[in-house]
Order: sequence, then C-alpha cells, then structure tokens
Amino acid sequence: MKKSTTILSILQSVITPEEVKTVVQIADYEDKARKFTVYHLLQYWCMAAFGEWGSYRSGVDHAASIG
Repeated sequence: MKKSTTILSILQSVITPEEVKTVVQIADYEDKARKFTVYHLLQYWCMAAFGEWGSYRSGVDHAASIG
C-alpha cells in the first residue's frame, strides 16, 4: 500500500465527508464547486503536509503522479 493511500484512509476514518459538509454549513460557506469539494481540498492539504510539498506547482506534479 502506498503512503498516500494510507494517510487518506486515516483521514477518512477521522473525519467523514458528511462531517465536513456539516462544518461547512455551520460556517455558512457555500461550496460552489461541483467536482472539487471542500473535502477534496482537505485531502489535498493533508497530502501536501504529509509529503512536505514545497509549493503549489510541486503539489501539482505530485498529485498528477499519485492520481
């Protein structure tokens, strides 16, 4: 199992997409994206922190290689 899969499965066990939606509603934030939701952004930030990505551009390259 890849490290990226492991960290995301841990994140999913700690906080579910439904819990994120609840927090988003409490914060009165309207998620306007259809495909890239707040939960996906949280996953991206988690992977960036875990992988110690140096910049946004570095993150794009890493994300493309991970899938």
